[in-house]
Amino acid sequence: MRVIILIAVCALSITCNFFGKSNLGSQKLITEESVELNKIISSFETYDYEEHPFKDYTVDQAKSLLGLSSWSLQDTSDIEETNNKYLVDSLPENFDSRQKWPNCIHKIRDQGHCGSCWAHAASEVLSDRFCIASNGKIDVTLSPQDMVSCDYFDHGCNGGILTASWMYLRLFGIVSDECKPYTSGKGSVESCPLFKSKCTAEGQVYKKYKAKNFYYLPTINQIKQNILEKGPIETGFSVYSDFMDYKSGIYKRGQHASMLGGHAVKIVGWGKEEGTEYWIVANSWSEKWGENGFFRIAFRECGIENVIAGDPKL
Repeated sequence: MRVIILIAVCALSITCNFFGKSNLGSQKLITEESVELNKIISSFETYDYEEHPFKDYTVDQAKSLLGLSSWSLQDTSDIEETNNKYLVDSLPENFDSRQKWPNCIHKIRDQGHCGSCWAHAASEVLSDRFCIASNGKIDVTLSPQDMVSCDYFDHGCNGGILTASWMYLRLFGIVSDECKPYTSGKGSVESCPLFKSKCTAEGQVYKKYKAKNFYYLPTINQIKQNILEKGPIETGFSVYSDFMDYKSGIYKRGQHASMLGGHAVKIVGWGKEEGTEYWIVANSWSEKWGENGFFRIAFRECGIENVIAGDPKL
């Protein structure tokens, strides 16, 4: 009931904004001083200032790289692992979808200055899962632009909700990226075509790909098992200022980092290093950021287990 009410309220609100504005938005978030400080206090490797992909970004510019509503976020610091011994014993200590399904885990994308992470993560998960479920027969990159322009449950470059985006995928589906290429990287959203059953790119076949269902995964081992059996899943987490400086390693939020907003990403696997368990996650900030577009984050950090997944309708 809460989700239905939320969707109805946001759908009616033309000015629904998930980031919030403040007079601090024009202040520099990434500076030489902040980068040098984070290099000293961070538990992970950070960028030098000159190589930083977001150097001189203001707070508002940094927030434009996010886009997930706070309604999709909960504290997962006490998420259960599950007491199912059979399930625990059946799961490997390390797993990477990129190794099990190398031809089905699609490339890292770049959302640009548009809060469309919710559309990128959802469309990328469904793309991968179509390929995996069909044993490679349906290998298609699905269109986040279709969702940004036409998903009226959500708010384009101003953000989205995990549940609402999967509802759109189940009810309406999306076309391929070739049919509707991504055009909102600079923050503008082209309107949904009046005749929806037509590609925006010339010479492409219009075909919708839908999700059969969607569901939450409430424990660590249920998340692992679902990834192991069906492929990557979508999740949302809270982004703090020091995450922008991440270059490699296992991310853990610094004590003095400030909250920027919610972000949707794709978990592809997990591992353990020197006693620390972590998720392997695909971001949508291009391959120039992080570990070739990916990052690792400790379990239960920043609400990273706000997981939702869906199966493709073959």
